[in-house]
Amino acid sequence: MTNLARPLSCSMFLLFSLLAEGQTGITVAGFGYRTPSNSISAAPGQAMAVSVFGVPVRIPNPVFPVAMMNGLPTEVEGLSVTFVQGPISIPLPIRGVQQSSCPGTGVCSPATTFTIQIPYELSLDSDASATLEVRDAATVVAQVVVKPVTDAIHVINTCDQTGTYPGIALGLPAGACAPIVTHASGPLVTASAPTKPGEILVMWAYGLGAIEHPIPAICCSSPDQLPLATQPFNIGFTYSDASGTTFRRLAQEIPIYAGMVGEGLYQVHFVVPDAPNDLSTCAGVKGNLRVLVSGPNSSDGADLCVEP
Repeated sequence: MTNLARPLSCSMFLLFSLLAEGQTGITVAGFGYRTPSNSISAAPGQAMAVSVFGVPVRIPNPVFPVAMMNGLPTEVEGLSVTFVQGPISIPLPIRGVQQSSCPGTGVCSPATTFTIQIPYELSLDSDASATLEVRDAATVVAQVVVKPVTDAIHVINTCDQTGTYPGIALGLPAGACAPIVTHASGPLVTASAPTKPGEILVMWAYGLGAIEHPIPAICCSSPDQLPLATQPFNIGFTYSDASGTTFRRLAQEIPIYAGMVGEGLYQVHFVVPDAPNDLSTCAGVKGNLRVLVSGPNSSDGADLCVEP
């Protein structure tokens, strides 16, 4: 990893108790033009929030446990989540539990949201189906089918409601939804701290899938100890032209680094391409450079501000 931006420490991500959005007495299981599903798609190692109905325990305030010497607890408020696939059964560490609120009167079935990490033991080749079993004490109260995929990329942003909040974004205006893409030195790329052509940037993401080896128990004296993602990924760039209304294709490259830096957090390092002559200015929170990271199964991206 010579000449690469050093992977940033996971300690830059802090746990904050975010308030769950309130619901009315009417329970909504879905909306739009398709029926809701009781299955999710997830890649090995995917950190995500999973919501279920049917949990009898009432949790008035979000709970985000603090990791102790033995890590995060596998049971919170009497609730637990177990990953099951064939003979494999793994109690999952719980990063957070929050529940939609109910009014004082009326019928209400709150949604209970668990922030967890799908284990790397999730197999795409197994004939056995994979499920998450939610238990209240010893009783299974909800099950979610997990459909394994190679990757399910999600670029982390400040509006994610997982309870895991990036401390590097604390200076942003309230309500701003910003992708977590940083300069190699650590600060977030923003309109007031834009990137430049030729600069190496660090994108934080979930869901890049399988890794080449487990992360060492004692990590890390060298960035080379961090596991690389085994899937092939590429980066596509489009830019906003002088009109500010159209994004045009700019470049495509292979990331110079894509790997897991701990707790299901991945980093993707890439070089900002040369700016075209008709690049628009970066107005407000709207970026003028769109960066799309793509894998075999999924893609996600971020709009950034780049100086001409």
